[in-house]
Amino acid sequence: MQFVMFMFVVMCLSPLAVADVVTYSGPLEATRSQFNSYTRGAASLEDFETFADGQEVGDMPGNGARFAPEYPDGLAAPLPLIQASANAPSGDRWLANFGNGRPAFSAWVIRPDNEGDLIYAFGQVNAQGDWVRIEGFDGDDQLVVSVDAQPIVAGCFAGFIVPDGVSKVVVTPLGNFDGLNGMDDVQVATSPIEVCAVDLNCDGFINFFDISEFIAAYTAMDPRADFTGDGVFNFFDVSAFIAQYSAGCS
Repeated sequence: MQFVMFMFVVMCLSPLAVADVVTYSGPLEATRSQFNSYTRGAASLEDFETFADGQEVGDMPGNGARFAPEYPDGLAAPLPLIQASANAPSGDRWLANFGNGRPAFSAWVIRPDNEGDLIYAFGQVNAQGDWVRIEGFDGDDQLVVSVDAQPIVAGCFAGFIVPDGVSKVVVTPLGNFDGLNGMDDVQVATSPIEVCAVDLNCDGFINFFDISEFIAAYTAMDPRADFTGDGVFNFFDVSAFIAQYSAGCS
């Protein structure tokens, strides 16, 4: 059980797939570091430290997204409020999901600042280590990506990267008995993230670990190793991987 609690999960699907998605969920610093390495710093940070205790939060000046005055079903909702807390993972502010007319267990809805823009990468810190589900939806309100931020001691970072972007992100409490959750350090990218096909472990670096991942995927006939995209696993996939690995990623 202790091993499960402290490991982090990073899933990276091949950029050759039709709906490739990269998701992150795990211990705060290690997982956030991988997310930032893979996005190459493109996901700007809002840490809520410029807000006053009790202030409503709509726009997040630190990134290109905002909290929308709505619940996941589209009904109108009050904006969430800042809480001052010495337990905040960074600084002394976090964003509460309750209060201001919002009941316990309320979900947050995050949209891009500008209508028509999309969110290509999203990450957040669970301020209290509570279990939440982060979901991204397209313009037709169809689910594109879902990742559970597991309750991990000392906090949890969770997020995702999608190639085609999402129109809204919904963060829903799952594992807190009182339904009172906090969110901190929200990172958002509203420009596409360049996907590196050979970074198979999604850590932002090209090295031996990616070769090892490729060998394992190839042996298991995992779609991530189908570098020609023809549904067949053979020498041509190995050759394509070696060529892309040698070329590296910018």
